Amino acid sequence: DKDSLCVSYNLRDSIVVYAENFVGTPYKWGGESTDGFDCSGFVLYVFKKFGIKLPHSSAAMGNLGVNKEKECAETGDIILFKGTQSSGIGHVGIVFDNGGEDLFFIHSSSYRGGGVKISKLSDGYYTQRFVKVVDVIS
Repeated sequence: DKDSLCVSYNLRDSIVVYAENFVGTPYKWGGESTDGFDCSGFVLYVFKKFGIKLPHSSAAMGNLGVNKEKECAETGDIILFKGTQSSGIGHVGIVFDNGGEDLFFIHSSSYRGGGVKISKLSDGYYTQRFVKVVDVIS
């Protein structure tokens, strides 16, 4: 029907709707194409579609934008985690939804070999490694 064809998304919604197209794309170290993404390559690829240029480094992404409390994270914000091998930022994703009991994010995960998928922050693996949320849109 006409209503479903004429839904207008704001930029934040558009970013996650676009990102969701890539669920299931394999993880590939250094990858920034639909053949395979690493975590920062995925975020960079999605934001590039909307004219937002980001570095291909999760640590460098952590230096951008405005820091936010995770309770205030919005769809389209960037969420950053410690790496498995270091105390510095080593993993990044895009906030998918923060509207309920949990914060969901979309990312390219090598953890358990998932590739691009949606995960939740309450998963202990991510809770322990959470560093911060940054807003590169507003």
